[in-house]
Amino acid sequence: MNVLEKMTKPLQRQPQTGEAIGASPPPEAANDDPVAKARRRRIVIMGGVVTLAAAIGIYVLSHFIGAEENRSPPVDQTQVVSVVALTAHAFTPHVSLLGEVRPKRDIHVFAPASGVRVLQLLADEGDTVRQGQPLARLDVALASAQTSAARASVAEAESNALRARDEYQRAESIRNSGALSSEAIEQRHAASVAADARLAAARAQLAEVNARLQGGYVRAPVAGLVISRSVQLGAMVDQQEMFRIAGDNRLEVSAQISETDVVSLQVGQTAVFRLADGSTVQGTLSRVPASISDRTRTGEALFDLPSDTRVRAGMHLSGEIELAQRQALAAPQDSIRYEEGRAYVFVVSPDRRVHKTYVTLGARQGDLVEIIGGVAVGANIAGSGSAFLRDGDMVRSATGPAPQRASDAEQLRGRQDG
Repeated sequence: MNVLEKMTKPLQRQPQTGEAIGASPPPEAANDDPVAKARRRRIVIMGGVVTLAAAIGIYVLSHFIGAEENRSPPVDQTQVVSVVALTAHAFTPHVSLLGEVRPKRDIHVFAPASGVRVLQLLADEGDTVRQGQPLARLDVALASAQTSAARASVAEAESNALRARDEYQRAESIRNSGALSSEAIEQRHAASVAADARLAAARAQLAEVNARLQGGYVRAPVAGLVISRSVQLGAMVDQQEMFRIAGDNRLEVSAQISETDVVSLQVGQTAVFRLADGSTVQGTLSRVPASISDRTRTGEALFDLPSDTRVRAGMHLSGEIELAQRQALAAPQDSIRYEEGRAYVFVVSPDRRVHKTYVTLGARQGDLVEIIGGVAVGANIAGSGSAFLRDGDMVRSATGPAPQRASDAEQLRGRQDG
């Protein structure tokens, strides 16, 4: 008997207490209305059908909906980056400059003697002077005393030299008489020679005093622009610096150049420098960096400035050099990463994995950086978004199609292989 038959079978009336088993049902039960019996039967059948349908529904929902949830596509964990294909560009790079203006010939004029007082200043900062022009007048009395002392030393040396010479000549005249030994005669000869030497030294000292004092004036050794005066009127000077002159009024810019830009420089290239008021002045590269500092990785380059400009020594100027146009491999600035002073990029392989590759950089143009070595034309590199990548990461392009997902069979095979 199945479940449905059990549910639809009429219920047997249980015997009441005191009623014999097998006794006949009471007359009212035997005479029940057949319509009522049929109605009760239909109610029981409908209840069983509803219960069975609910059980079947619960079973279906618990098995098929859970399976659908388990088959939901996995979340893509790959990083999104922009992928740049490296190509050759018409590259007109610019080298940025920042330097200080200084004299091309920096002449320092010192006091000619010690303990000399300045009586008059004849030149000041900003004056253009010619060679030999007096810059200051010194205390003539003291200068004359120094000159007189030097002359006295010369006179004394002359007297000593004359006496030594006469003694030697007398000894030489009686050499054959035997009155003096040969050794004594040679001693007088040596004394005469020494006296002549001391005389020559005294005369040289007098000439030096006269040359240094220059008649009591400090004079310009070269023509040029006085850019500094470090002495005051009435001051006592002690062989210290008094004036500073830019020889021939020629100025130059000393600029620090990055080692990556040094190879692009050639003597004679023109640079444009900007002054604080926005005006510009051109400079000509006269010397490329001779060496590179191991601390700053830069070298000093010198640029000659024209003589008829408003530029002054001590100014700080910014500028740039425009290099010759050429075809060069270039990458965006945001794709270049640095590690311990070395530059590298992330090359994207066909399987969408990135590989750290060190590169050699050249000049810059806007947001492009020239790549001299390390990668070849046509290579794909990670651009924006590469700051958080690590070697071997999986990526997908921000502008390309979404990465293809593995089929169910491939996923199953991967799980089995694992």
